[in-house]
Amino acid sequence: MQNRVPDGYEDGDKVNVSLRPESAEAADYEVVPVEHYGMAMLRGMGWKEGEGIGKTFKQDVKPLEQKLRPKGLGLGADRSAINDLEPQKPCRPLKPGDKPEEESKGLGTGSAVLIQSGAHKELYGKVEGLDADNCRAMVKLAIGGKVVTVSQFALRLVNSTEYNKYAKDLSRLSKAEPQKQQQDVKEEQRRERSQDREQRRQGDEETREQRRNGHSSSKEKRHRPRSPEKEKEKKRQKQDEQSWLHRDLRVRFIDKRYKGGKYYNSKMLVEDVSSPLTCVCRTESGRILEDVKQDMLETVIPKEDGDHVMVVLGKHRGQVGKILHRERQKSRALVQLEGENDDAVTLSYDVICHYTGMRED
Repeated sequence: MQNRVPDGYEDGDKVNVSLRPESAEAADYEVVPVEHYGMAMLRGMGWKEGEGIGKTFKQDVKPLEQKLRPKGLGLGADRSAINDLEPQKPCRPLKPGDKPEEESKGLGTGSAVLIQSGAHKELYGKVEGLDADNCRAMVKLAIGGKVVTVSQFALRLVNSTEYNKYAKDLSRLSKAEPQKQQQDVKEEQRRERSQDREQRRQGDEETREQRRNGHSSSKEKRHRPRSPEKEKEKKRQKQDEQSWLHRDLRVRFIDKRYKGGKYYNSKMLVEDVSSPLTCVCRTESGRILEDVKQDMLETVIPKEDGDHVMVVLGKHRGQVGKILHRERQKSRALVQLEGENDDAVTLSYDVICHYTGMRED
């Protein structure tokens, strides 16, 4: 043994402590890496590096080293998403007169980032804090100054040059808006063509049925032109069906370009509805915003059970109720409607909104 005292220095009755090394303390164990303890145990059992192990077929088997999966990624997830959070290397040599780019030190407090997916896509911000357990980051948006919580894998680190150039550039957002509007127009045209084909098919079937019954006339026109008044009435009814605005609704402002993004992601109250798709809103600071379009807003779901909501779409439209239970995974809630029967119905988050107005006793 390494620490055994040589023969002749001690007798069997007395132990000379001075001949032995100092006892190990906790600090000594902390200095030695844990893998060294494992290697010492293996050597004590006769293992030697490079030699095979086993009884019959000895082989030098390389151990399998498990690579830790980044937090927030499950089995089968794309591991390359973590690469965007690592420091980026320069891709070309610097030209004469160019300044070296600032090297990123990884995702941390104060890092400049670009949100690449989710409700705040294409917006720049700076990291205010990190939730390592849930792999999420609190980001203060450059436009509006609101602090939002997003997944770390939805962020891309940017240098200070890119951040200063594009963080508050509203024209960058407006370039993508026409493409979205064109897609909406094409979708609306496709829907109208489908409805026209269905109406013509029904009209042809009615005409054939009338001819078989002998009630049709040769002078009767197959298609009668619609009057302008009926067209306007149909358009107005369509707007009313799509409109969900109502007084005393608590809504969220989602337009990124209005007033330079000053009110983006902030909550406000609908004070008055001037048209089916236009309203007047009051911010939490008391400022009045006029001529606010419906597409600038989205509904807000109250956080607590027992809060009141209004049904803004569907057959229960206009009714007020109280949230009894919510299913966040399915984005729906059990709502007890106020009325004669006090029915409890399950409604999607898309058809209800936080209501702050007067209610029935």
